[in-house]
Order: sequence, then structure tokens, then C-alpha cells
Amino acid sequence: MQEIAHSPWTVDTWISLQMKSQDIVLLFKLISLDLQAKGERVKKREFTVIRDLDEAMLLAPKEPQAYFDHFPNLRLAGNSEKIELSPAELWEGWEDIEDTESVPNIESYSVRALSASLMLSKSEVSNSMNRCREIGLIYSDLPSGKPTVRSMALLDFVKYAIRYVFPAKLGPIVRGIPTAFAAPIMAGKVMSGGDLIPVWPDAYGKSKGQEVLPLFRTVPGAVKKDELLYHFLALVDAIRIGGPREAKVADAILREWIL
Repeated sequence: MQEIAHSPWTVDTWISLQMKSQDIVLLFKLISLDLQAKGERVKKREFTVIRDLDEAMLLAPKEPQAYFDHFPNLRLAGNSEKIELSPAELWEGWEDIEDTESVPNIESYSVRALSASLMLSKSEVSNSMNRCREIGLIYSDLPSGKPTVRSMALLDFVKYAIRYVFPAKLGPIVRGIPTAFAAPIMAGKVMSGGDLIPVWPDAYGKSKGQEVLPLFRTVPGAVKKDELLYHFLALVDAIRIGGPREAKVADAILREWIL
């Protein structure tokens, strides 16, 4: 069933409806299940990022003729750059490797299954689903009745509002799971080598870095079972804690991966 267009909500609306951070985790889990069930884009590693005018001007040559020739080339090439991520076998940011979940089926969308995979109580999953339905981020697919995410609306919220509604909280140097552009498949793509990497605190994490509290306390455990969920939530963190460049690249990757 094709996704129905849905008007984006204002930040005040999200806050007034008391959306909780675990709702974001649940929504990206549902998207991950959909992509895995279709066998699509799970191992996708190349993405396109469109440069804005300021970035394009920085790349423009200084010689007069070459400068004027630069603009037709931009138009023909789409003024874009390619971001190629690291190989799929390098995706884990921890040492206690867990078995990944099997190919999703309709049961994977049940409250019981989501509770187990996200390490939430059944009541937390049920309440989260109800909140997301109330604000229109989830609708029931027909005829299966499967909960389906309005992905465009979710990504618009992540792009414009998540760093204000669910701001990142930074802490001390700890051992943990790399997040944002420090996650293994994205390492070195945007961050410079000298940056102190952000990590979710976890005793089995592969790296030491600055503590970033995840969107919800169960995230470090939940991502160990789901490669796509790890990538998605790491990119969300890049938007929550990154500068304009990091946020733009993360948003572009999320949209190409999901939409």
C-alpha cells in the first residue's frame, strides 16, 4: 500500500502530545523490519549528497574561464558527491557478538516480538504504538494490518526538530559503542581523525570516547540484533550532536536509505 501524504507537525505539537524518545526507536525498528522483509537496501553502502551553493562555490576554480565553465558542469553532474561507507562485515561496534534476527515476518511486528527485540516491556511498546498512531506517524497497512511508518514525516521531524525535542546529553570518557559518524561503517567519512568519538556507554563496546546517552536506555542492546537499526540510530545521533555538515550528510543518507 502506498504511503499517504501527511502534513508535518510543528515542534510544539510533538511536545504537547508528549512523544517519548523510545517512540523514535520503535519507528526506526519498524522501518528496518520493512526493508529486511523486502530484501532491499540492507547492505547499501553508496549514497549521494547534494551540495548547496556555498559548498559549490568553495569548489569553483579561480581562473576566469574555468570559473564560468564550472556552472554548466555543476548542472550536468547534479552538483553531488558520493559517500561510500565501509564494508558490511565491519558494522559491529562491540565485542559480544549476538545472533542477528531472522528474516522478518508478520509476527515480527507484534507487541511481543517488538518487546523482545527492543528490550522494552509490552506495555511500553503498546503505549508507544498508540502515541505514534495518534499523531499519524503509524498507519495500518491493508489488508495485512501491519503497522507502517510514514517515513517522510518521521525523517522531517528528525531533520528539523529532534535535536531540540530530544537533545543529546554528553558525559565523561567511557567505553562504549561508537555512534554518529564514529560508527564502524561510517568512520572517517565526515569526522576528522583527531576528533574525540561519541559512544553509547556499554561494557562490551569496542571504543573509548565521550559518552552520549542514547535516545533510550535499551538502544545499545537492541542494535546488537539489527544492523539497520544500528546504522539508522547512529545517523540520528549525527543530526542530534553534529554540526551543519554532519547533519546534512546524515539526513541525506537516511533519506536515500529509507525512502
